[in-house]
Amino acid sequence: MTFDASTTRLRLDADAFITLVEYATDPEGACEDVVERLSDAGAVADGAPHPVLRNALAAVTSSLGSLQVLVTGPDGVRLHQAWVAFVSAMLTDLADGTYDFAALSTEFVPTTIAQLTGLRARPRLDAASAVVDESLLDDLASNSVAARTAGSEALADLLAPWPRAGAAVRAGLWQLSVVDIAFQARDRTVVRRLAWVDVDAGLLRVEADEHGPALVPTTSTAVWRAIVSILPTDAETGTETGTVAQSA
Repeated sequence: MTFDASTTRLRLDADAFITLVEYATDPEGACEDVVERLSDAGAVADGAPHPVLRNALAAVTSSLGSLQVLVTGPDGVRLHQAWVAFVSAMLTDLADGTYDFAALSTEFVPTTIAQLTGLRARPRLDAASAVVDESLLDDLASNSVAARTAGSEALADLLAPWPRAGAAVRAGLWQLSVVDIAFQARDRTVVRRLAWVDVDAGLLRVEADEHGPALVPTTSTAVWRAIVSILPTDAETGTETGTVAQSA
């Protein structure tokens, strides 16, 4: 575990993160051994989390919405988490059992999602669509190497309308990104999802129609706009944060 107060960056494991959040709300109930580790790193002192961590922890404990960004490919799976608030917080999966925890200016949430998913310009694939089974998407998102391999083989076959895209998948040049957000909009909970596949030769968005999920060619600009559009607006949350979709 490492902590740099000058940058507010805290690198920690899952147990330490859970304990830190517990400590912020109920110090007496937090695991003493883990609190000691946090103290040794400088993340807690004098009976409280370090002052520079308070905004990030406040986002976790009093968020307007929760966000997950799943990024999966041949090399593994990363699951990043964020909490949207007046000042948001991001828990970035470093793929080695540790996470980077820090406050994040809410207006930069869309940009951070784009960075975490490696969103970039790709060639435009020809207009077409391919119905995709949910089980294939589940395989691509699996922690099992065997399942992801089987899923990528099925994906390559499915991309017959786009030979270059299929060849890219067979070469291991694919990535599935799934962004899920849930937030309270006055008297109801709103849940939204955005998913797309980057096959190096192009981008394909997962869209639902009467036949179920389908892969449809898209562009990085369209994905960016979709990222912005799924995030809550001030009007939806009933707040005036000047944040997220309104600001992006």
